[in-house]
Amino acid sequence: MGITIFEALEESVKEVISAYTGQAPEAGKPFVRKEPEALGEISAINGLAGSGFTGMLTVTFTKECIFKIVSSLFGTTPTEIDEEVRDAAGELANQICGSFRRRFEQQGISLQAAVPVIITGEKHTVTPLCQSQRMAMPFKVDGTQMVVELCLDRKA
Repeated sequence: MGITIFEALEESVKEVISAYTGQAPEAGKPFVRKEPEALGEISAINGLAGSGFTGMLTVTFTKECIFKIVSSLFGTTPTEIDEEVRDAAGELANQICGSFRRRFEQQGISLQAAVPVIITGEKHTVTPLCQSQRMAMPFKVDGTQMVVELCLDRKA
């Protein structure tokens, strides 16, 4: 029996965040997103393509969340979203996306990912190019929030 998309997302986030911070993130209830406004101050977006699908995986962190993760990684707590914080968000998104893709490859679905694009700022927007619904899964990391969103369209 195959793994569901939500199981793959949850396992991927837990694997990566636990490896980097030593803390297991707590998954919240998945939901459908329609609004373009991000649920945090920094988003890393990976385009996806392959095996009859195109789409995107977005990892959005609240400022507090990415600051705690960066503090765990480097031992100093950032005070602003600078290049180091943007790089960390992009690398975490890359790792989560790679872990997610590996899980799907085990099901016979191969996806390639683009280098992540980083968007920052309060109330920034992320407008997916997918026709399908955008699924979101929130996570708590040491009392702060990150959200992973995924949409996949079947190629005609």
